[in-house]
Amino acid sequence: MDNVKHVSKTVAQVAFYYSWSISITFFNRWAFSSFHFPLAVTFCHMIFVFHAVWLYRFFTKPDCSPDGLTWSVYLKRVWPTGVSAALDIGLSNWSFVFITVSMYTMCKSTAIIFILIAAIIFKLEKPKVITIVVILLIAFGLFLFNYKSTSFNLFGFILIMVASLFSGLRWVLAQILLQRDSLGLSSTMDFVYFVQPSMVFAMLPFAIVIEGNDAALSSNFGLASSSQAVHVFILIISGATLALGLTFSEYLLLSNTSSITFSICGIIKEIVTLTLASTVGGDKLSWINIIGLLICMSGITLHSYLKYKKTIRESKDTKLLADEQTLINSGASSNGTGSNTDITVENVMMTDTLKNTCGQDDNKTGS
Repeated sequence: MDNVKHVSKTVAQVAFYYSWSISITFFNRWAFSSFHFPLAVTFCHMIFVFHAVWLYRFFTKPDCSPDGLTWSVYLKRVWPTGVSAALDIGLSNWSFVFITVSMYTMCKSTAIIFILIAAIIFKLEKPKVITIVVILLIAFGLFLFNYKSTSFNLFGFILIMVASLFSGLRWVLAQILLQRDSLGLSSTMDFVYFVQPSMVFAMLPFAIVIEGNDAALSSNFGLASSSQAVHVFILIISGATLALGLTFSEYLLLSNTSSITFSICGIIKEIVTLTLASTVGGDKLSWINIIGLLICMSGITLHSYLKYKKTIRESKDTKLLADEQTLINSGASSNGTGSNTDITVENVMMTDTLKNTCGQDDNKTGS
């Protein structure tokens, strides 16, 4: 019964995430293809999200701050997460001025490449042949997907690839914050509340420098008439509402599921988005582009499978260590007789043998 409830809860969270994510993707493409101030609008979205979460906390738990979140911890851990999230979202929205939904979706899926490369550079993961294969599959698939594409735009491509880089960094840092209980940010609303200010301050200089002058002189932001003012207001509020829903659904899913589940959900969401983009949105794909899509998705799927195998292996090792510790503790609590000590030592040696055997099996599987 508990398993059924857990699965039902996960499916509901995934559906919740899909609805917001796919909706805002098509909304942003429609909005920014004609309203060319994505950074300024994104800045407004971030302010809206912060005030919405602040209002929620004001009525539910006012003046409540996590004990482990000092200014030092905030600047070292929370601030980099917010800056990377702001650059990911801002550059992604900016790219919609130049590229289609299909190209956006495919390029954003390459965030896995940057996660793998960063893990190797910082020695969090050893370089393996299979890791290189994953990177090459995704990269080659992306190349074929954009090969002779009539909608290809170099500047938009650069924007979305840089956004993908920050996306990989963003989700690594976010998962650390959400799953580290000592920081007190395991609650989705608390996480958004404390990360959002750094996102706002990170986005502000980009919006001012890149779009400030044009936005001030534009008839849209100049609000030449009341009808234009209403149009801009509805555009910003609609996007901000979608941004709030997406932000909440993303972190809710990430905090209550594993990174494996989140990765698999991402793959399915990309397939659904690409299907809608080609059938409803009118994006045209050649056979070469479709082959590139399949190759890229195979690389992402292989990466998710490898992460799953690694999780199972680590879980097995943890269980063995726990069993060993239990045997040691039971031996320590005995009466101290020689026979009990001999039995304990023998049990520990048997546990070590089992651990080594399992380790050898895992190494064979990994190779």
